Amino acid sequence: MWRSVLLLASIVALTPLAIDMYLPAMPSMARDFSTPLSTIQGSMSTFLIGFAIGQLIHGPLTDALGRRPIALLGLTIFSLSSFYLANVTTPNEFLWVRVLQALGGASGSVVINAIITDRYRGHEAIVVRSTIIMVMTLAPMLAPTLGGMLLHFFGWRSIFVFLGAWSLMVLLWSFFALKESNKHRHALNFGNIKNNYISVVKRPLLWPWLLGMALNSGAFFAFLTASPYVYIEVLKIDPQSFGFYFGANVVVMMLGAAFNSRLARLFGPRTVLRKAQHCQLAAISTLVICVSMDIVSLWLLVPLCAIFMGLNSFVFPNASSLLLERFSMNAGTTSALLGATQFAMGALFSIAVAQGHGDGAAPMVIAMFFGGLCAHILIGRGLKLLATGDVKQHA
Repeated sequence: MWRSVLLLASIVALTPLAIDMYLPAMPSMARDFSTPLSTIQGSMSTFLIGFAIGQLIHGPLTDALGRRPIALLGLTIFSLSSFYLANVTTPNEFLWVRVLQALGGASGSVVINAIITDRYRGHEAIVVRSTIIMVMTLAPMLAPTLGGMLLHFFGWRSIFVFLGAWSLMVLLWSFFALKESNKHRHALNFGNIKNNYISVVKRPLLWPWLLGMALNSGAFFAFLTASPYVYIEVLKIDPQSFGFYFGANVVVMMLGAAFNSRLARLFGPRTVLRKAQHCQLAAISTLVICVSMDIVSLWLLVPLCAIFMGLNSFVFPNASSLLLERFSMNAGTTSALLGATQFAMGALFSIAVAQGHGDGAAPMVIAMFFGGLCAHILIGRGLKLLATGDVKQHA
């Protein structure tokens, strides 16, 4: 089991590597391309848009054709586009190839969620998801530091060479070790794809979870997009140290992932999910008050952001398991919708905070507060629906 979990985590970890590894290189890339920093920050949005579109494509394909072929196809696209990114010559070319990279990387998120739903149920599914999160959080913890080192010694293009080589190794591992888990494959038919999406979106249970998790993801990506500017340009830390401060978020995520399955067994996933959201809202509300009073320092911003970001290791696995178990017959399609809306919302939030370049930490903090507050309200509604009509109607 654990070898399989490690492989799944390695596939999913490609996405945080692609997102986080080049963060400390953003100012350097802007200077190299002679373009505003906001243009390079925009590559986060183009990646997220490509990722959202890719998940909508891969979800029905993995339900119809199986998990394994879609995973291998996505890994191939990701690897080739990563090598291409190391050789781009203009910022526009960089933005477009990032979309292609995201289209490939999107397969991993959809396929892994569907595989977990195929193979595991209840507490076991939460254990597997928590374990995968604990393993894959090593990627965003190490990525900015490794990216900063590659930037320092070899330049920013070496970051994408590394991504290409790493994803190629994961592709070869998957080719030999990834087994098919979809026992409900069917002929690829666009009418069936449409009907699958319709059957999923018609269920009232879906919407508060879909929008709530998307808005929480929006807050997450607002931080990812704005943190290089806030930490390096506003708080004046050097790019090589960025990974150290960014790593505080990942340390909390790893601790959360390590304890989540135990806490979910003791208190239930609903209770753990809700308590984590309460703490998230308290942390970001405190930060909003401090920023409104013009109290912004590294030692205030880092721990409060780490609490907000890190507690997602309780929010996302429990929320995903609670929802996807109710949509097991369309796990790929439902997972695609979840992923697509999360990354689409992330793109919108990224665009919004990138426009606030020059206004300090306020745009990032306000975006995180808005996303966290709305997610808190909507997922609370979703938890009420779990206990009422929808579960009984579709049992």
